[in-house]
Amino acid sequence: MHTTPIRRLAAAVVALLAALTLAGCVGGSRSGSDSQGVERNVTATQKKSVNDASEDDLAGALRDGGVGDPQRWAQVLVEYRPYPEGPAGDQAIRDVLIRFRADPATTTAITATVAP
Repeated sequence: MHTTPIRRLAAAVVALLAALTLAGCVGGSRSGSDSQGVERNVTATQKKSVNDASEDDLAGALRDGGVGDPQRWAQVLVEYRPYPEGPAGDQAIRDVLIRFRADPATTTAITATVAP
């Protein structure tokens, strides 16, 4: 059976559309901050440094960590830095969250996401 040029063209168009659709899926969805150039990868074992990250980076990490109103909490954390390293820094972060009346769930989510 011979294929006509029109059928070959149609098959090529379908193949191209399928490839473009799959390529769009490979990139995944956006999360974290909407600012360009902002780091968006926060893993369970890698916490975002409150002392080193920009406010937008912190907000993105907090958003990824499930924190409500992440921009507000990022602003609060940045306002009170620097934090000492280690357990003293972790406690200082908790103290700031208590000062701003973070509920226990928010405190847990934030401290699971950031470190001094």
